[in-house]
Amino acid sequence: MKAVIVGAGLAGCAAAWALEQHGYDCTLIEASDKAGGRMKCTTIGGHNVDVGFHVLHTAYPSLQRWLDLEALDLKPMDAATDLISPSTGNIQTIGDPLRAPSTLIPTVFSAGIWNALRMLRWRLRTRKSDLEAAMDRPSLPLDTYFDAMRFSKAFQTSFLQPLFAGITLDQNRMERSAFASFTFSAMSHGSMTMPKQGIEAVPNQILQNLKSTEIKYNATVSSVSSNAVLLESGKSIKADIVVLATPQNVTQNLLGATDTPRRKETATYVFACKDPPLKRARLLLNTEYGEGNHKILHVHVPTLLHGSDSHLVVATVIGEDSRLHEHKSEQKKIRTELINWFGNDAKDWYFIGTTYVDYALPSGGTTATGRERQPLIQDGIYCIGDHTMHPSVQGTLRSVERLLEHLEIPIPMKG
Repeated sequence: MKAVIVGAGLAGCAAAWALEQHGYDCTLIEASDKAGGRMKCTTIGGHNVDVGFHVLHTAYPSLQRWLDLEALDLKPMDAATDLISPSTGNIQTIGDPLRAPSTLIPTVFSAGIWNALRMLRWRLRTRKSDLEAAMDRPSLPLDTYFDAMRFSKAFQTSFLQPLFAGITLDQNRMERSAFASFTFSAMSHGSMTMPKQGIEAVPNQILQNLKSTEIKYNATVSSVSSNAVLLESGKSIKADIVVLATPQNVTQNLLGATDTPRRKETATYVFACKDPPLKRARLLLNTEYGEGNHKILHVHVPTLLHGSDSHLVVATVIGEDSRLHEHKSEQKKIRTELINWFGNDAKDWYFIGTTYVDYALPSGGTTATGRERQPLIQDGIYCIGDHTMHPSVQGTLRSVERLLEHLEIPIPMKG
């Protein structure tokens, strides 16, 4: 049996591994010059940098089924988020007191007693045994859900809205509340971690398990059918099964869909400095995001986790502003914002470059019900990836497992 998998991101590599182990003759086709898809790193100024902002949630049960987490040398971020008001320089903390008791008083002070209690109630509703349970029930638009949970408008504006704008890469947070509950469950029952070698170490670990799969890099696909893939070069590759493991926009284009997904784009601005502006490995979230000319959503210092003589400061921008990341005038604006956040020390930070992702996450409806957003088989072609389930590493790997369950093939590490 021959299988052709289009797309060498996490889903494509995992599918190829499982199919190869089960005796399929696999060909993996990738349009770029290396595997990883959206979980990719790049080298800027001698530094290994994630393309976009990434964390790996250890609470995702699929990770235990697919990865050797110890080999990734994961380091956890603090179980808290710091909030900055750039106009005043005031910094507050919102934490998970059940995992980090020292954050209890700062959290109550920052959120207010009633918001803190509502966060606790939400936290206690989460289920470690089934992070995706909320997706089985009817859902609400995200902001409507925050209102229904009776969070104050000020707390929504200063914390919940910028937090979930970053999680969904959408300033308008056009995502269903069930996904927010899933994400909150993952943050509550596990750690947000970063691999020592960057986020591409995750797909690379699976890629290294491939033995016989042929990988074609820099190969663009022009059309697909249930039994063949046609490359732009004119070469046709026949197959018994064809698997599309491409991002949402590419999949829809190859399947001839007429609707265009909303673009969720993001850029990061990376600076090097000797003394980090943050002392803890936390996200520093902008409480004034969306007001005035504030472009930076959050800042983090990834080098606090894995030790370094020098440090990287990474500022994240989302939306249309991301497209301007290569403009000198835009880079100057970002530095000016950082000076407002951190003072004159930021004037001396060495700017090493930017990263940009155009379709960084799939888009979906705000009221969908269920864990599966798209059917597995469309026009006789198998479709996998986070857009078919929900936008997360858990959703990505679950989409591969759905394919394996249909084909009655075991997960490699379990087989």
